[in-house]
Amino acid sequence: MASIALQKAGLSKRQIITATTLGTALEYYDFTIYSFFAIPIGKLFFPSASPVNQFLLSIAIFGVGFVVRPLGGIVIGAYADRAGRKNAMVLTIMLMALSCALIACAPTYSVVGVAAPLIVLAARLVQGFAAGGEFGPGTTLLVEYASDRTRAYFASWNFAATALGVALGAAVASLINFALPKEAVGEWGWRLPFLLGIFVAPVGALIRRRLEETLSVADQRAHRGNALKAALTTHWRLTVLGTFAELGGSVSIYVMTFYLPNHAVRTLHLSHTTAVLSAVVSALVLFVVAPLAGKLADRIGRKPVLIASRVILLLTVYPAFAWLTAQPSVGLLCALSAFLAIFVAGQIVPVLVMIPELFPREVRATGIALTYVVSASFFGGFSPLIAGWIVARTGNPLAPAWYVAAACAVSLIPVFWLRDRTGEAIG
Repeated sequence: MASIALQKAGLSKRQIITATTLGTALEYYDFTIYSFFAIPIGKLFFPSASPVNQFLLSIAIFGVGFVVRPLGGIVIGAYADRAGRKNAMVLTIMLMALSCALIACAPTYSVVGVAAPLIVLAARLVQGFAAGGEFGPGTTLLVEYASDRTRAYFASWNFAATALGVALGAAVASLINFALPKEAVGEWGWRLPFLLGIFVAPVGALIRRRLEETLSVADQRAHRGNALKAALTTHWRLTVLGTFAELGGSVSIYVMTFYLPNHAVRTLHLSHTTAVLSAVVSALVLFVVAPLAGKLADRIGRKPVLIASRVILLLTVYPAFAWLTAQPSVGLLCALSAFLAIFVAGQIVPVLVMIPELFPREVRATGIALTYVVSASFFGGFSPLIAGWIVARTGNPLAPAWYVAAACAVSLIPVFWLRDRTGEAIG
């Protein structure tokens, strides 16, 4: 099936992977860009608030996108199981282009008043909905395009795309801040990265239209409108196990990628430039290691790679935080970020392919959307907030390390109930 799809599509494996993962990279690119320009956005769209409240309101609007992610995952995942993976992926990337356009062209508060932040809010709702629906069909298509011996490698690229998006976002933000005066960045320069997203998305949509659909017409007819119901009833046990199996990876990546750099600035008093550098380093390591973890999972099995990586991260995260807190420095922050990123990728990639391998084809996109989006949105998306709250409550800067370790320990349990289908044919 996979080789036939590749031949019909007329695309190389590299083009297949690029077309499929472009939307995921764009989502995390936009995530990173917004976080870097939250301060000027807050000043322009909430001018009457205090500087602190401007920042908080700006971040709050961005955080709303996480709230609608599960809805997007459910709706678009079910659409992918009904109308096809390709149609769903074209839809999500065009919705992302729309959200970029709304933010890039949004008039400020001084021009249209309270309508200004409402436009940005609408953009974030659209983007969150699209992002929630992007991962399920994308991962499903990669798994179904791959051969029985390359599924983990193919699926790994959808995770690698998230890291690439973070690295590109940080690089573009740094370039704009370096090339433009501070005043220009605050007035109009912050819009440039979002304009770039507008042009990237349609190109990705055109490439995606060339993909060969992997959902058969018979599957579409037999299960029209029943995918969500099947995932929550017939396959409820797998849905629950998959969600908690992904918990450790979701918490780990958000704490390591988004909390740790801020922790370095606020608690360890390292520079903002240092924090950006550590985020880029960890993102690049994730991008490089993810496909390697996929290849290893195809060779020796999903569970050995997943369990080993999760146990190593569980045992090393607290010593890493303690060492960094005792001897904060740029070099150590980047080194530990790179080290931890290796085992974050090692635990995320195997479970990322195990779940769609276990769902039948007709509910696969819905199943992976439910497990991943719920885990990433609720457990992962709120991890930086929870980690900060734990530090504030306990006064212990090492508390987030215990939070990551606990998440890894809890998410180890459901792995033993999941079947490892390495090398097996799937429907």
